[in-house]
Amino acid sequence: MKLTKNQEVREVPLPFSDGLLSAKLWKVKNRFVASVPELGLSCYGESDTEASFRLFTALLKYYRQLKAHKEKLGEKGINHLEILSKWMEGIEKRMSGGAAASNLRSRESNLVSLSSRRPRLS
Repeated sequence: MKLTKNQEVREVPLPFSDGLLSAKLWKVKNRFVASVPELGLSCYGESDTEASFRLFTALLKYYRQLKAHKEKLGEKGINHLEILSKWMEGIEKRMSGGAAASNLRSRESNLVSLSSRRPRLS
């Protein structure tokens, strides 16, 4: 879909991108388009949320495809894989940092509850 002069294009935050990738969102007739210009990917949806979610999942799928066929990639594919690898590292870093702290708190609370349930031998 081509952009016309009167269409408003918004920059939208791409989750976990830390500025590596920009996402753009606009509406054409009754459909929303979300795009990452650096990779040439676009997705469509009935709402801006749906288009953005589809774009996010397409980026994940594209990353997995590039990674699986790493040895067959040309220069463009290698560049895309580098960009998406940095993006995925950001996702993994944020998810593991939060998960590790949560798991630690959960283990501590389990230990406290187990120690309070232990029968005392006298």
